[in-house]
Amino acid sequence: MGKGKISKVMKYELKYLDGCGDFSEMQSELWALQRQTREILNKTIQIAFNWDYKSIENHKKTEEYLDVKKKTGKSLEGYIYKEIMVRDYPNFAGGNLSATVRKAFGKYKSSKKDILSGKMSLPSYKRDQPLIIRADCIRIIDNNKNGAIADITFLSIKRKEEKGLKKTGENVRFEIKINDNTQRNILNNILSGKYGLGQSQLVYKRPKWFLYITYNFAPEYYDIDPDKILGVDLGETIAIYASSINEYGSFRIEGGEITAFAKKNEARKRSMQKQAAHCGEGRIGHGTKTRVADVYKLGNKIANFRDTINHRYSRALIEYALKNHYGTIQMEDLSGIKKNTEFPKFLQHWTYYDLQSKIENKAAEYGIKVVKIKPDYTSQRCSECGNIDKANRPSQSKFCCTECGFSCNADLNAAKNISIKNIEKIIKKEMDAKSKET
Repeated sequence: MGKGKISKVMKYELKYLDGCGDFSEMQSELWALQRQTREILNKTIQIAFNWDYKSIENHKKTEEYLDVKKKTGKSLEGYIYKEIMVRDYPNFAGGNLSATVRKAFGKYKSSKKDILSGKMSLPSYKRDQPLIIRADCIRIIDNNKNGAIADITFLSIKRKEEKGLKKTGENVRFEIKINDNTQRNILNNILSGKYGLGQSQLVYKRPKWFLYITYNFAPEYYDIDPDKILGVDLGETIAIYASSINEYGSFRIEGGEITAFAKKNEARKRSMQKQAAHCGEGRIGHGTKTRVADVYKLGNKIANFRDTINHRYSRALIEYALKNHYGTIQMEDLSGIKKNTEFPKFLQHWTYYDLQSKIENKAAEYGIKVVKIKPDYTSQRCSECGNIDKANRPSQSKFCCTECGFSCNADLNAAKNISIKNIEKIIKKEMDAKSKET
């Protein structure tokens, strides 16, 4: 991906066309590669660890670490790929095999220090791993009015010869099913060259195959001022309240839609779980998986709703920021939300962290900077006079300053505080001064 570009992923359902025999033959090949993908990922990590372990043991004896380049003429990743994986997995397309090794090797490297010190165990990959498709192993072809075709290379030339398949040119082809205008526009932009095509994934979700297409593009820049800060407060009654200390306007999205949907479906989910324990023979099937299948479906429905809502809410917030020329968005840092018991329960159980991530991603598309701040005292501090007092918030929704009498919605007041540049330093200074007075 080019410097300064944004990378995103879109999921597409596939319909098999041709290039690898009939559907069952094609699917058997993909399933075999899927099993091998798991083996390659786990074996790569194991080999890398064994090499480092031997190197450390050698250093204890000789005070010298093993030099993989001197011994093999390649880097450790290159050695694993060339000398082991190509030999053991001849059916894999070379580009995809290389990308699979790189994924596992990257994961090992990022955790290497903790693994070797005994702080964590070796990472391992479970079954049904996605097939990694390198960017040069996939082509998107215009299919006129019918949308687009994905032409994918996932078999090696040797394997194609064994199967009597085409060696060059077209590979295995799938029709890409398009569900909405967003999916269509992304494909059109890839076809026109506006979007670049990145490393993607082929995923099996019974009984269908999906292509998770990675695409990248340069962010669009608007007339925004980086010194103009929009503070964003997340809540339950009001999902998003955004404002600025220097502005009269504000933006808000009520949270009732989320709460009503969650309560309705969580109650239904509990009811279905109880029913599953006493279901009739028609739902018993082959055991627990069949018995609770409807519960899983409902869980997916809830997850999809939350994902859709977060996309919609984040898009609306960014549109407001662009319209009012905000170049910076400040939000509370929710990265420690699961560990910190001081966060309200609704923030711990609902996907507010996901909402923040979507806001960050969309902001980056337009050059808006996102700053995370510690939320300490932003809900207790008066945005007008700076007075910090628990009594300033007599109820969940109301803020009334005990010092200057300023009164407004509590979330609006918090958003205004969050919008202040260097608010953490300001609050610390105010709290230090207050402690000296007492």
